[in-house]
Amino acid sequence: MRLLLFSLLFASPVLATPLPVVCEVISEEDPAISIRLEELTPTALRGALIQDGERLGVFTSSKPKRYRQTTWYFFTEDAAHSGTALLFEDDLVWNPHNRVPKPHDANRVIFVGLDEALFFWRTREFAPNRPLLKAAAGFWKISSACLGGRIMMG
Repeated sequence: MRLLLFSLLFASPVLATPLPVVCEVISEEDPAISIRLEELTPTALRGALIQDGERLGVFTSSKPKRYRQTTWYFFTEDAAHSGTALLFEDDLVWNPHNRVPKPHDANRVIFVGLDEALFFWRTREFAPNRPLLKAAAGFWKISSACLGGRIMMG
């Protein structure tokens, strides 16, 4: 049921529009692992988790809102998981209850629980992939095409 809900919310091509630029989030642990956010849906940016040029599954990230952290979603045909994404400006964490840093100034992110989700994936396909698990647990650099949890529109 949860997978069906994710599919309806985030996988429908009818509801997504291509972005004018690609928002890339690159693992600081392993630059061969990245997230390419390429489409805008009504609730999130959508793209793929990529390792060595291979798409591993669909990845979406919601934009931060007042009093709510950013959320991430990752799913394949087999399963779906979600969690919180903590935004940082350098080493300072974004807190929705503080005035600084602003979410659009974020240049780093941690996807809380992504490593655990991948390790315990239903098909266990990601568990032996140590570089992927290490990257999932670490910091990710947000490219200059992104404004923290938002996309630059040109």
